[in-house]
Amino acid sequence: MSDEFSAVDATDADEIGQSPAPREYAEAEFERLINELEQLLTGANRVPFSRRLMVDEEQILDIIDRMRVAVPDELRQARQIVREREQIIDSAKKKIAQSLSEQGMLEIAQRERARIVGEAEAEATRIRAEADDYSRQVLLDLEERVGKALMVIQNGLEELGVT
Repeated sequence: MSDEFSAVDATDADEIGQSPAPREYAEAEFERLINELEQLLTGANRVPFSRRLMVDEEQILDIIDRMRVAVPDELRQARQIVREREQIIDSAKKKIAQSLSEQGMLEIAQRERARIVGEAEAEATRIRAEADDYSRQVLLDLEERVGKALMVIQNGLEELGVT
């Protein structure tokens, strides 16, 4: 094996046991894994007299496993943002009700509160939709790239008569 792949393994070992990274790091890690997969495929040897590639199945599967770990982290972060937003909304509702009831202006405040809550719920709905769209896009991208890699692996195995 080349030194390039052993350097990648050492980098991954440094990351084991670390707490979840910020979103920018998770996106960068996912992109790095895609690039690593692409490098592995473009650097693979060709089967003589064929367009098929010979790839190290273990390395490909390792990269796919690390991609699976990176994607759920993105989903977890999106869900955490939605939960935090909902907690802020609930906290604001409680504070508004408490302060206005103390001042005896509950009726006026309830109308204002309903307006604010409506806006906050609309914002929360928008944020949830954006988080869902982002997650969907990341998963679709992953599906496409992994599908291509799997096809290359299957073609290589067929050429070798393994299947």
